[in-house]
Amino acid sequence: MRMPETSKRESSEMRVVVEVDGTPVGFLTLDMERLWPLINHRRRESLPVEWMDRARFESFLKAAVVKRLMNRVSHQLYRTLGDEIVKAELDIESFMLKAEAAAQTFGRSKSDIEKLVAGSDRTLTDFDVFFWDYLLQDREAIDLKKEWKAARTKPQ
Repeated sequence: MRMPETSKRESSEMRVVVEVDGTPVGFLTLDMERLWPLINHRRRESLPVEWMDRARFESFLKAAVVKRLMNRVSHQLYRTLGDEIVKAELDIESFMLKAEAAAQTFGRSKSDIEKLVAGSDRTLTDFDVFFWDYLLQDREAIDLKKEWKAARTKPQ
């Protein structure tokens, strides 16, 4: 994963291109016209030195501060994105294991599910809701058959 240098898109926009293994996956864009007043809200009216041109000093100050800010943000984003990619990979594995457990319990084909539903007072939509709720829950393994039977007795 790599984060290229920031690029200045417009006079007030800073953009960080986020790449993973050389493939751009997104952008972080900051509007500096809106962000700068938040950074420089304690602005001093006088310059630290009288001989410095105010406009030149403020331009340099803004450029230097924004560059450092973007470097820190890039570093934090890089670290966070790396952590979150690992968590997303674990989510995929968890969802696949749960789907496999459901397939072993209820069958793999649509006809298997149709038979299951036909033997109950529920519909295919009810099964879809049950399956997606099960897949998205963050709880320990459950007895799917028991849960399905209990779910059909719950008031709708």
